[in-house]
Amino acid sequence: MIKPYLKNINMLVPYYLMYSYAYYTEGESLIEDTEFDQMCEDLLEKWDTITHWHKHLIDLDSLRAGTGYALQYPNRVKYAAIELMKQHHESPKNENGNENK
Repeated sequence: MIKPYLKNINMLVPYYLMYSYAYYTEGESLIEDTEFDQMCEDLLEKWDTITHWHKHLIDLDSLRAGTGYALQYPNRVKYAAIELMKQHHESPKNENGNENK
């Protein structure tokens, strides 16, 4: 899976929202817990420099707790997360069950 947030800190916002929606609403884990926790830490650390139109949807207390459980998701995030889940299901896996890169 392509992870643009590794090169562009502003992309942490939509991916945090999409991964949270997938996990807390759809019951689908698209990344490891440790990676999600790192995303939360990165968002907190870079909060003042991040610019994204959905930034206002993120609760700093949720980031500190490493969760996205209580967030409200606009349709744009929901549909993007559903598309991300489809891509996740279509990606080839190696013999260990991990995604091929």
